[in-house]
Amino acid sequence: MEKRGKRRGRKQRRGRILRFLRNVLFGGMLLCLVLGIVGYTFVILPEYRRLKKLAYERLSEENIMEMTKLPDTVVYDTNGKALGRINAGNFVYVQISEISPELQKAYIAQEDRNFLTHHGVDYRATLRAALSLLKNRGRIRQGGSTITQQLVKNTYLSSERTFTRKFAEMILATELEKRYSKAEIMELYCNVNFYGNNCYGVEAASRLYFSKSAKELTIPEAATLAGISNAPSRYEPIHHPEACLKRRNQVLKSMWECGDLTEEEYAGYVESPLQLIPGTRAETTEDYLSSYAFHEAVLRLMGLNGFRFEYLWTDAASQEAYGERFDESYALYSKTIRSGGYRIYTTLDPEIQEKVQAELDAGLSAFTELQENGKPALQGAAAVVDNQSGYVVAMVGGRGTEDKYNRAFLSARQPGSAIKPLLDYAPAMDQGEYSPGTLIDDHTFEGGPANSGGHYYGMVTLREAVNRSLNTVAWQVLEEIGLDYGLSYLERMQFQGLDWRDRSAKAISIGGFTQGVTPEYMARGYAALANDGVFRRDSCILRIEQVKEGEPTRGQALGTEQIYRPETAYMMTDVLKDSIRMPYGTGRGLALAGGIPCAGKTGTTNSSKDTWFCGYSRYYTMAVWVGYDQPRAMPGVYGATYAGKIWKNAMDRLHEGKEALDWEMPETVERRTIRGTGITDLCSLRFPDSRKRYSTAVSGTAGTEPESPAELPSESLPYPTEFGPGASLSEASRSRRETETVSPLPELTQENAPVIEPDTGETEEESEEEDFDFPEIVERKPDF
Repeated sequence: MEKRGKRRGRKQRRGRILRFLRNVLFGGMLLCLVLGIVGYTFVILPEYRRLKKLAYERLSEENIMEMTKLPDTVVYDTNGKALGRINAGNFVYVQISEISPELQKAYIAQEDRNFLTHHGVDYRATLRAALSLLKNRGRIRQGGSTITQQLVKNTYLSSERTFTRKFAEMILATELEKRYSKAEIMELYCNVNFYGNNCYGVEAASRLYFSKSAKELTIPEAATLAGISNAPSRYEPIHHPEACLKRRNQVLKSMWECGDLTEEEYAGYVESPLQLIPGTRAETTEDYLSSYAFHEAVLRLMGLNGFRFEYLWTDAASQEAYGERFDESYALYSKTIRSGGYRIYTTLDPEIQEKVQAELDAGLSAFTELQENGKPALQGAAAVVDNQSGYVVAMVGGRGTEDKYNRAFLSARQPGSAIKPLLDYAPAMDQGEYSPGTLIDDHTFEGGPANSGGHYYGMVTLREAVNRSLNTVAWQVLEEIGLDYGLSYLERMQFQGLDWRDRSAKAISIGGFTQGVTPEYMARGYAALANDGVFRRDSCILRIEQVKEGEPTRGQALGTEQIYRPETAYMMTDVLKDSIRMPYGTGRGLALAGGIPCAGKTGTTNSSKDTWFCGYSRYYTMAVWVGYDQPRAMPGVYGATYAGKIWKNAMDRLHEGKEALDWEMPETVERRTIRGTGITDLCSLRFPDSRKRYSTAVSGTAGTEPESPAELPSESLPYPTEFGPGASLSEASRSRRETETVSPLPELTQENAPVIEPDTGETEEESEEEDFDFPEIVERKPDF
């Protein structure tokens, strides 16, 4: 009886719990229903009506013939004169009857297999894409947009990734299907796609890549074009043949899966090579300057429409995901500008461009070897920044003006020692532990680099290490401050071409990057040193206007950022002056005419595959690169050999008639004597503890050293002095720095600096640069 009562009690409790859960579930469902009705009535329905009205208005304003009109986009120079016209003649509209049926089949198989049956939106494909997005943690692995939706996105909407934009895209696609036939939609789609290399529309692409009309395309050629337009910066065949071939085969597989190809046909086509027959492009007025302006305008529109730029990553997956987002957004806004109707106002100066181009051509004129494409084998590139404004004013992309490939911003190459001031030494001075007179042990150590010629000088000042381009010292300095800390400076200066693997590669301290850097960003980085540490975030774009009446002006200045402390910039500049004026400096002999004060640094990679000179005055900063498009050794060639001479000759022309202006020493910098050496050098008052290695001030400066840090006025220290910890020097190096007896060194002045000759019979030129095996260069050549 007692047991029966307990069982009855448990059943009653279980029943109450079940009733409670049922009521909660029912109440939750009812609440969701109410919220759904409210949301639909007051949010979704009004938004749907608004977007449907927008769709009607957009489609009412357009017709097929108007969508084919593509007015030129014009680029203007610093004087307001037209530099070039983009999309001039590189577009030919063709009817559907003039487009290969094989290309239409390829697009349907690859992009939208239900194109002929849906009414603008493929809801099953959209659901699959959404599930794939969730499964892959936000990474896009499967597209859900129909051909009609892609047409809407490319012609009516921005590329912002929001549900509202996607909703508008779906509504517009549905309305577009009501207005136009499938054949008309396919015709428009093929004519508005961008295929890379200034090819807008399938007819221009067919003539450029295969020297034939769009109607004559074979199945492999049609599959090639269908694969390009999704991401031309990754798949266009001229600069990315392997990726293009792989993409073409993916399209062929899709055609086989859809029954457009037999198994035998598919197997045969997949094995066929990528057979390009390059044709001539339609007449255009795009050159080094206008192509660079166009590229920067695309980046500006991307930023204005919400794209978030990144320059450094933690792993391969995040870098790959960013690359996909970048390529998609870049392709869209490249199409937008190439479709016409924009005015791009820049700071580019044709007069400066002409002078630098002439000196680069003259400096390499003795090299007559040609590539298979008829271009000079030995190439060069240069970028120039006006230090008064911080804007880019010239961009020489190669020898001669006929070559449209602009190496100054497209070709990422290893910078060699030219990167040391930006990545190693200036960031180290910013931390406060280093100054030009800091003594560092130049010696061999396990896992480290070698100095050129195998020479090691023991305890040397940072100044001497920079000017002798000592690899071991640069390596130790970056190791001390930390790779991430040094890279953060390049990241803040928007250096493109960095790689996630660079964060653990100590070889970057002497230029061993995974991909490399471009002359553009080397010039802009050095310009920050020339401008008291201030970096201009703009490149050459002043503003962008749309020709359509009522459209607002876009692309105003992005402003500046203080990258290096003013005293750091001054001390680094003072050190780099000696690179040119000291007998043992790697840039000796490159001083500018008329006594124009200047500073600079050479750069040479292993086997001299890439050679650089980056230098500046108060007026201009210029970075020059010399090398081969396909990297190969240049025995006996160094940064000062050709790149340096081109820099000097071009800078001499730019400074004709200008006053010899020097940099003013900040109040936070003094010249003092290093204890026990007799060397006088600069130090920063910003960091009192770092001055303990110095004795009294040199005559004519601020006087004797304060007895304690408290004597320094706190109001003169606007910058924080605390930074994240960096890696330490090896114990052996630290021990030698603390215990070794240092012989007095001569004072580093122009008048009494000693000429130190190597003791191995090495020539002057051989004492120049790197002797370290960098990773093989991976050139990134996006379709800009």
